[in-house]
Formats: sequence, structure tokens, C-alpha cells
Amino acid sequence: MALDFDLHLFKTMFKEELRLHKSFVGGVGSAFFPVVIFFFSLVLAITSPVVMKNLSKDTMLLVLHVSALMYGLSVGALGAIGEQVMTRRLGQVNMLLQLPQLHPISFRKIMATFYVKDLLFYILYSIIPLVGGIAIAAPLAKVPFTSVGLLGITLFLTFLLGMSLSFVLSALAVRSRPAAAAVGLLVLALVLMVWPVGYLTAGQILPPLGYWMYKDPLYLLVTLVLALVLSAAAILFTKERFESKQGVYKSMLLPMEKRFSFAGGLRLLVAKEWVELRRSGTMGAVVTGFLGPLFAVYILAWFFRTGMGLPISFNVVFYGGMVGFLGVMTYSWITNLEPNEFMNVQPVTVDQVIKAKLVIYFLLTSAVSYAYVIVIGFINGELGLLPLALLVAASTTVYVAGVTARLTGLWTNTMLFDYRILGKFFGAIVPPLFFVMVLSSYIKTAPALSMTLLVVESLGMLAVSWFVFKSVTTRWKKEHFAFATLTSGSGAQG
Repeated sequence: MALDFDLHLFKTMFKEELRLHKSFVGGVGSAFFPVVIFFFSLVLAITSPVVMKNLSKDTMLLVLHVSALMYGLSVGALGAIGEQVMTRRLGQVNMLLQLPQLHPISFRKIMATFYVKDLLFYILYSIIPLVGGIAIAAPLAKVPFTSVGLLGITLFLTFLLGMSLSFVLSALAVRSRPAAAAVGLLVLALVLMVWPVGYLTAGQILPPLGYWMYKDPLYLLVTLVLALVLSAAAILFTKERFESKQGVYKSMLLPMEKRFSFAGGLRLLVAKEWVELRRSGTMGAVVTGFLGPLFAVYILAWFFRTGMGLPISFNVVFYGGMVGFLGVMTYSWITNLEPNEFMNVQPVTVDQVIKAKLVIYFLLTSAVSYAYVIVIGFINGELGLLPLALLVAASTTVYVAGVTARLTGLWTNTMLFDYRILGKFFGAIVPPLFFVMVLSSYIKTAPALSMTLLVVESLGMLAVSWFVFKSVTTRWKKEHFAFATLTSGSGAQG
């Protein structure tokens, strides 16, 4: 099937993407993300001679290319995005993806153009700043510019491969979830053949990395062809027509209200949030989105320690601290279930809805957090540290949730792109996390002092959290539910 490329439509979609970013976080905030990537890569490249003393060149290349692949996978779920845009009303937002509903234009053509737009946008937004930072630091790190250029090419191809794979999986899932699951299992089987089986090498299933391992340009050509084939398949799998999903549910609100009677005056709102979470089908995504990063931290530490022989050893107290600091995305999921504008005509305030969502957040994460810490305590043989680890987990969870709610309200997934909000967030979150990491590392050498300071820090975070939660009311009570008021009014100030 031939899909002619419409340059005017492409330019218009690119402008739409820029306007969406600017409407969320402003012009300066929109430009902040690539600047952060640039400086991060600059610092990484400058310090690479020190890092390379502990990590080999092959390991660094593996980390960079796997990161680029995961980044591509995260932004390439365009099939699911297309279905959502075509079947749901996104508040007051209308996108160019919705053109086929009113105009005689193929949805596949729209999606093909959208795919190319997204590819170029994220290359400019992240890949080029990343490579640019490395290029600036290349003379200091004694890295040839030709190697930097080749690294840029292989990272781009890796990102393209991840994006095209994600696109085809999401487009296929809209038609047949079992078929998408089968393809996903095939990809997982290939990964397992690399590790832990060891039958294949990472370069054999990730061709851009294979170029660095075997110095064969054929790997680059294979990557490009594979990405183009996957992209074409994704566009062909894309449905032309969508039907809004419908379902019949038993009445749950009043029974749930009784179950959440412990929430007092918020019980009806908490019941509403719980019912929405259940019926939206995102309960699994919320829970796995919380568990995934937690297990990723443990697996990465285990991989570097066992698989690469690096002297990395984190005790259960460290993991207890990570529990709280990795819960931000879960809160973001909960605040992004549906548009909230309709509540402007309801007898509720923004701060009440935030508190109701916080109740749901703690209900979902508390048991999982404590179970995670206890399991790691058993695995590491550190049962004596469990009480302290659980205290640290509880204090960090409460503190981070309070700070996130105070700064971002109901718009976490957009307001954290604002450089002012992000700066305040990191200023409040990073120092306590840093002290948890440092103090937990000294438990073996200075147990009494480090454990005492950890208890003091945990109790201090709980005390500060009380004031932070109190300030949620004063910060958000008088705001409107429409996000548009936040970009021009006081809400944009944090």
C-alpha cells in the first residue's frame, strides 16, 4: 500500500507538538528538557575517563544503546495513542489525529505522518542534545569526533528500532491482543537467549550495538531495513475505523462508599476514584508501573554486582528509601485517569480531589512497598535491618507523595516538565534521597551513628510531611479544574 507523504500536514503536526508542549509548561519549560539532557551527557562524557576505570567500553555502549532502545519503546506506542484519540474525548483538546472523523483522509496516512513527526521531534528533543553534549566534551575525554558521529548514528538507529517495534506492537494489539502478546513473547525469548542463557550476544539481537562489537557496517543496514519493515507493518496494521468501547457494570459506587468510610468526608470521592480506576482498565498498569521500577533497581544492582563483578552492594535500607522515591509515576497515573473539567460545576474543590487520589495512592502502594522491602530483606539475609528499612520506606513514601501533590496537584505528568516546578521538586526530593543512600552505605562500618541518623531523618520527613499535606489545601483549594488556568494564573508558579 502506497502512502503519499504530505509535507504540509507534517509541518502542521510538528507545530501542534510544539504548541502542546508550550501550553503545558511554557516556552522556557519546553526547552528545559533537551538542555538537561545536553548537560547530563556533557558531564557524563567529561567524567568518562574516571567511569571507564570501573566500567568497560563495551558496558558503556551496552547501557547507552539499551537506554536508547527503551526510550524508543516508551514513545512509540502510537497505535494505542491513535485508538485513544479516536475513541475518547481528551477534555477540550482536539488533535490533528482526529481529522479522519470529519475529512476524507486515510487514518493510516495520518498515522504515518504522525509517526515521522514524532520520530523527528524526539530526535531533535533528546538524541541530538545527548550526542551534542558528548561531542562538546570529546576533546577533554580524548574521544575522536568520528566515534561521536558513529555513536550518534547507532543511537538514532537503536531509538528508531525501539520506536518501530513499539509502534507495531501497539497497532497489532488494537486488532488482536493475543497476536501482540505472541510477538512480545518472541522478543522476550530473544532477550533471554542473550541473558541468562548466553546463546546469543547482545549485538546479535541489537544490531546497532553489533556494529561496535564486530565493526561490520552490515549491522547498520540490517537495523535500518528492519525498522522500515516494522514501521510499514505497523501502518498496515493500523485500523481505519474505531468503535468506542462499551461495557455494562454493576452499581459499585454506594457499596464502595461504605467500604471507604474510614476516609470520613472524602469517602464518596475516594469511592469514585476507586470505581474509575477499576473500570478504566488501568489498575494493572498502575500497580506494575510501581513494581516495575522497583524490580528494575534490584535487577540492575544484581546485574552489575554479579554479572559484571562490580563492587556494588545495596542493603535493604537503601531499597526501602527507593520505594518512596519511585512512587511518583504511580501518582501520575492516578491523576491522569480522566479530564477533571466537569468538576468545576460540582460541589467539590481541587484539594479534596487531590486528597482522595492520595488515599487511593497509599492504598495501592503501601502493601506492595512493605512486601517488596520484606522480600529483599529475606533475600539479602538482613532481617535485623527490616524495622529500619520499613520506617525509611514509610517516611519516604509519605514525604514524596506530599511534595508531589503540593507541587503538581492533579497535573503531575505535565507540570513536572515545567523547569520551575521540576527545580523545586528536585530541591525537595534529592537531598533526603542522597542522605538515605549515603547513610545506608555506612551501616556496616558505622552502624550506630548511621542508623540513628536514618531514624532521625525518617522522623523528620514524617514531621515535614504533616505540614506539606496541610499546605495542599491552601495551595489548591481556590484553583479551577481546567488545566488552562494553570498556564496563565498563579498555578504555574508552583
